[in-house]
Amino acid sequence: MTTDVNENRTDWKLRFIFHSSFLLELPEAYLLFDYYQGELPELDPSKRLYVLASHVHYDHFSPVVFQLIRKYPGTTYILSDDIPERVCEEAVAELGIDPPEILRIRPGIEYTLPEFRVEAFASTDQGVSFLVEAGGGRFFHAGDLNDWCWQNVQRSRNERMQEAYLAALQELKKELQGEVLDVAILPMDPVLGEGQFRGPLEFLEEIPVRSAYPMHMWERYSVGDLFLKEHPEYEDVFHPIHHAGEDI
Repeated sequence: MTTDVNENRTDWKLRFIFHSSFLLELPEAYLLFDYYQGELPELDPSKRLYVLASHVHYDHFSPVVFQLIRKYPGTTYILSDDIPERVCEEAVAELGIDPPEILRIRPGIEYTLPEFRVEAFASTDQGVSFLVEAGGGRFFHAGDLNDWCWQNVQRSRNERMQEAYLAALQELKKELQGEVLDVAILPMDPVLGEGQFRGPLEFLEEIPVRSAYPMHMWERYSVGDLFLKEHPEYEDVFHPIHHAGEDI
């Protein structure tokens, strides 16, 4: 996925919804990532809504997303293939609505839609991460792609995790071919303790990014400010988030 990059994404709007969920508004469409709860703004009904879910974990996917069809007919779903089809079918049947368009995605799969292109990359947990290209800009939502360096586990386990994470970053870097991500959304999980900044820091060291934002913070929003305190060299790139519903 390579095109010329518009350095000023003035035609994009981005809102943090909750946890790892973000709403990206493009000129002709909305992309809702990893929604399971949180307040959504009113959407322009003339724009198509795409719902993307990176994996099956409850804090990244919920069957509640199918309720959006009642308000926004024509909603399209782009779901990681680890999300069971049965769960989707049962949710749709319970709502008594016509089955929506569901595109299944896994690492290496790419879809070209009228308003954007999306390609799936690996995760170091379950499912996928998303690279979106629209209007000459690039947007990356990491899902659960992170260097999950846990405390109180064998050192060899964390070493294998780091190796897998860095390998995934190299695949993304190879795809970008020297181009820059306009926006990157990265897990910054305080549950990891001392390792909470390891994955985001490695990402910023390896991948050229104009603006990066944290997610997966479990409402402990101070971690973003703490990251900048420890790594002020990224103050022009990394931007903390301080509350649900924040417009970026």
